[in-house]
Amino acid sequence: MISELFQTMHKARFSGIRIVPENSPSLQQSCVRAFVESLRRTKKQPSDSEGRIMQLQFLPAPLLTPILDRMCSHPELRDLLRDELTDPVLFMKLFNGYAPDYDTLEKCLREATRAQGRPAVLRDLARNYCDMVRSEQRQWALCKAEDDQSRIRARVLESLRFGDYLHEAGWCRCGAEVLALTQELIALLPAPGAPLQMECLVRLLRAQIGACMSSASARTVDRLLTFVDMVPGGGRDSRPPLPLVKAYLQLGSYYYHVQQDYERCHQWALRALASAADGDAPANGDVIDVLQLIALFCVAKERHDLGNMLISQAVQRARTEYGSLHRRYANVLQQYGFVLLRMNAILPAITAFAECLDITGRAYGLLSPHAVVLEGYLAHCLYLRSHTTGRFDMALRHADTALDLARQLMPTSRRVHQQLRHTRDLILRGPDHRRDTKESQPSRERDFHAFSLREIKEKFFELDSSFERDGLACSG
Repeated sequence: MISELFQTMHKARFSGIRIVPENSPSLQQSCVRAFVESLRRTKKQPSDSEGRIMQLQFLPAPLLTPILDRMCSHPELRDLLRDELTDPVLFMKLFNGYAPDYDTLEKCLREATRAQGRPAVLRDLARNYCDMVRSEQRQWALCKAEDDQSRIRARVLESLRFGDYLHEAGWCRCGAEVLALTQELIALLPAPGAPLQMECLVRLLRAQIGACMSSASARTVDRLLTFVDMVPGGGRDSRPPLPLVKAYLQLGSYYYHVQQDYERCHQWALRALASAADGDAPANGDVIDVLQLIALFCVAKERHDLGNMLISQAVQRARTEYGSLHRRYANVLQQYGFVLLRMNAILPAITAFAECLDITGRAYGLLSPHAVVLEGYLAHCLYLRSHTTGRFDMALRHADTALDLARQLMPTSRRVHQQLRHTRDLILRGPDHRRDTKESQPSRERDFHAFSLREIKEKFFELDSSFERDGLACSG
């Protein structure tokens, strides 16, 4: 009987006939479902549950991914999911894995932020990751074995990516801590090379600017300038150790956001624009960043029309390059809203910030530092808009939401709390009768056709010469 059954199955397999239903689960899927169900049953028995969940540390990423994905479907497992994701060893298995693992990881992070009273998952993960790396660093400093060099370099490359990810997710101070620790790891390498050191400094400066770390960013600028000065300036055959446009961009951003020195920002923006080039995806990303920096400079100089044109070009390029639901497109959209706000174009700014909030909510969830910033911007914009509409209640609702998120995610950030309370007090005081309620109506970004980089350079350098003429006229 068994032999006949085996022969029948053997013939069916080679003839393409399925023995089981097409939608029946695989053995792996059945095991995943059974494991997660056992976690749910033992949730009320902490000792048993913790013993089972420890098994996840020994699983490879292809098995770990479906288990965490299925845990996301059960709200009662959010606490367990959060505890697992704040383990740096387990997290890095997915962070360094394939694209499907990465998408599942972000889904799990969004779900874990909804754990009761503990939304700051990435902050706790960054703290645990730094503790793990410091422990490894002490061992490497004592042993100094040749075999450790490859491990150190691998950890450096991983930390660069992780620090950058934390910054993009809004946890700028955590990203700066990881990248500062990466600098210490690079110092353990016998010959790290200028490109690696320079790349780490560029990313570190970017995170420090985002975290408003003025004194630390000043020290990083001094170190970065030594590498920039070392780059040969002449010769067609000279190859800089890093695309210098990234360094120029961060130096210009430092003088704009930290020092408010618009003239030096202008100088670095010129160098970044001259070094930018249309081409592959990384180069296109550099062009988008250059356009944002120059637009901010133009708005600071009250050249609103040109600033609007440049930031519109950045929005169009970002939408084409990344897509309309990508986090980097959301970053450009936030800068676009800021430029519109500086131009007193309140209604378009509200539209830009609202779209940006929707995109970041899809990427990181609504319990992220990005949501704090964007809710604060919306509160301020709606307060200005309410001078015309009289709807101060909408502005107050966004201000309260921003404050509530700040208390959960940034309980020690006094600067953020003070700014949000100031906005809320303005809303409660009602309309400011000294304010001009007339809003500007700039051209929409879709009204501009896409310029080539050569055309953008021509327009900006023409503007640059007009700045000089205006300066001479004022001094005369």
